[in-house]
Amino acid sequence: MKVDVHARRFKLTESLRHAVHREIAQLVQALGAGITQVSVRLFDVNGLRGGPDKGCLVHAQFTDGTSIVGSDVDADLYRSVPAAFEKVLRSRRMNRARRRTLRRHDPLAQLNPV
Repeated sequence: MKVDVHARRFKLTESLRHAVHREIAQLVQALGAGITQVSVRLFDVNGLRGGPDKGCLVHAQFTDGTSIVGSDVDADLYRSVPAAFEKVLRSRRMNRARRRTLRRHDPLAQLNPV
């Protein structure tokens, strides 16, 4: 699995890098080995002015060709990182559930029995 982590407009500290890699490990544990690439972008919109402007953007690609993006903005980057990864996890699970439902209720299969 390819992992790419970058910070924009600030220095990526070792503790932030560790927090991101911990979330990646939890994502892999929850979803299995189907992840091929994870790109993480950490950013600070307002710089030193403060406010809820620190964000995390996660882009995950999977072996089945799907790609999911999750993002979150908060005043604290250490809250934004897990929230963005949680959105990716939730989206992936919803995507899988939707595929299972569509396979069971395929209207074309009912019209054209084999």
